[in-house]
Amino acid sequence: MNFEELDLNGNTLEEISKAGLKEATPIQQSILSAIKTSESLIIKADNNDTDKQAAIAIAALDVLFRREDNEGTAVLIISSSPGSASAIHDQLIKFGVSEDHCLYIDKQTDTDQQTEIIANEQEVIIATPSQLYNLLRSQRHIFHHVKLLVLDSLDEIIDQGEGKQLNKIQRRLISEYKTLVCTNEFNKKVKEISSLVTRNPSIVGFGDSINGEEKVPPAVTKKLQQYYIKIPPRMKISTLLAHIEQSSPKRCVIFTASKRGTDRLYQALKKQHLQATSLHGKLSEEKRAQRFSNFANGNIPFLLVADISAAELDLKDIDMVINYDVPGDADEYRFRAALLSSGSASHIVSLVSKQDRSDINEIQKKLDQQPEERPLPEQVQKKLKKRRQNKSNNGQQKKRKKQKKEMELPQPNYEKLSGGRSGNHDEEKNGIVKFFKKLFNT
Repeated sequence: MNFEELDLNGNTLEEISKAGLKEATPIQQSILSAIKTSESLIIKADNNDTDKQAAIAIAALDVLFRREDNEGTAVLIISSSPGSASAIHDQLIKFGVSEDHCLYIDKQTDTDQQTEIIANEQEVIIATPSQLYNLLRSQRHIFHHVKLLVLDSLDEIIDQGEGKQLNKIQRRLISEYKTLVCTNEFNKKVKEISSLVTRNPSIVGFGDSINGEEKVPPAVTKKLQQYYIKIPPRMKISTLLAHIEQSSPKRCVIFTASKRGTDRLYQALKKQHLQATSLHGKLSEEKRAQRFSNFANGNIPFLLVADISAAELDLKDIDMVINYDVPGDADEYRFRAALLSSGSASHIVSLVSKQDRSDINEIQKKLDQQPEERPLPEQVQKKLKKRRQNKSNNGQQKKRKKQKKEMELPQPNYEKLSGGRSGNHDEEKNGIVKFFKKLFNT
């Protein structure tokens, strides 16, 4: 789509053309189209996508050209990282916005200059949450003229522990404005923070999510085999591999709590000559589609998933789902169970370590039927028994060494005693040497 079709201001189109842009990419088209009709927009976007950064800059530029007055800060952009904030700043400069009117607050900006930026209310201010909040708090500043608030990479902002600062910043905006939220994930925490800083948002790019409401998870069929295994410390991967060896699944989805978890499992499966691919929230759309296709087409038997709800996976007839990390709520458990086929051999198993037990207990309370506890695989039991035996043997050896050490008495040294080997022999027979010899020989 050409930018002319997006109902942008004429001056905006002119600056875009000068910068050499002619056609809008899909993410640019989505952002610029939706933000025109929505009071607030939450859109799925890769956190490091340069096309997204350009779209944010274009949206900000269009606000500047359309506003009737030139008072105060019109656009406030809050990004998750200095690198992303700097990239958006560079795009705005590329589109002809003066550096005197578009300022990026970074760690190199001295305190006096930061104070001046806020006091003068530059047209566009770009910053990370912590830097902006600390500055606003010290200056007690209120924004009266903001037309557009941008939260770039909201999921990363939350992961960095800066989500609460956004709400405090938003309270200092008392004008009528639109909110643009770009995020690669739409999990529970993102929804919670979004609800504080947006009003009636349109949601784009998150499948069946409509206005923040996800599709209702289906009930777990009573025919489905579902059970859990309690895992001893440092034996989770061993248990996973043993279970896979026993079950020999043809199509298996394994859910972990993090990208790091999928990376570890990928290496573990690879050592066992098992083919696997992984999906996680940090992947680009292109890579995600390619990896998903490799599994969905049957080319690869194992799919490792992190930071993505099972509700977003368009999969059916899976014969095994493994919760390597137990989900935090019963709804996600139901979505994962829904991936399984109706065959009698299909099952869902949860590997429950000590820290997961409260989660599995909560799931059991909310499900119509409870997962059954199963014992550790036989080969894991043998390995555990051997470990305990080795630990016991090592403990006994240490105990014997300690006892032996305690029984050994130090040998006496007569060299410096009066009447010793080089002293008076009469004193050696009758004096203090005789006393100590008698004492140590007793």
